[in-house]
Amino acid sequence: MNKETFLANGGLNFTVSKVPMHTYNTKYEDDYNATKFFATVNDSSGEALGPVRGAYTVMQNKDLLDLVLDKIGSDNYDLEKSDCGTFDKGRKVYMFINYKKMKTNWAQEDADCYVYALSSHDGSQRLTFGIANKIHSCSNMFGLLMNDKDRNHIMKHTKQMDDKSMSSSLENLIENNLKGVASLMRTMQCHKIEYSDTFVSDVIDLIANSKNKIKTAKWHVRRASIEGCVMSEMDTKGDTYYGLFNGITNYLTHNANIRLIDNIAGKGSKISNQALQMIVKQMRETKCLN
Repeated sequence: MNKETFLANGGLNFTVSKVPMHTYNTKYEDDYNATKFFATVNDSSGEALGPVRGAYTVMQNKDLLDLVLDKIGSDNYDLEKSDCGTFDKGRKVYMFINYKKMKTNWAQEDADCYVYALSSHDGSQRLTFGIANKIHSCSNMFGLLMNDKDRNHIMKHTKQMDDKSMSSSLENLIENNLKGVASLMRTMQCHKIEYSDTFVSDVIDLIANSKNKIKTAKWHVRRASIEGCVMSEMDTKGDTYYGLFNGITNYLTHNANIRLIDNIAGKGSKISNQALQMIVKQMRETKCLN
């Protein structure tokens, strides 16, 4: 698949313009004054995407794809297994690129590796890179932001985006993070935990808090759903921290009606990362993890 087809399949085959904003007084038709603000506009649909300041620099979708692929490295990606798309009529865009150079081994199963890029055309989202794993057994998605101390994986929409120094490869950063996630998951697979353990309930509370004084019908539905996911995953993958974590991500990926973008870098991602942090803390306290 070539890049043009990839963008077209995801609805990203459009360009964006930054146009000056003006005030208009309906009482006096000639009262048409320029302002210091601009608006981004989808050139294909004519949709006004959002107000931005003068320093805002538009990055066209095709240029974003070129940047992402350049950072991943030549021949390290497979567009046939990748995905891209928009949210809110093109205000936000995502690219989800299969990283074919590496397939992580988590002892029980393999996981495909992806690099994702999130951006926006309305100024609401910086250009952000991250990594994600999709396990083969049930397509659960684990999205984790790349841990780069220099934060070069996050860029503002300013002229610095055109700086050649921003095109440095992310290859080492990608592989180090993927190896770290795989190592943690293998460790989680080695340590047992009973479904009846209060810690399991504490993690489930991230989605449906059992300590709520008032429990609505919606709460009971959500609680039953997440408990079913956790129980099912712990049955199939083992009564381990890995099974528990898979139960959480199974619910978020398949049962919570959460958009892909939110599972990567929004509400769903926040919950899965909180669950992972709780598990890591518990494993350290019980001497399962150094």
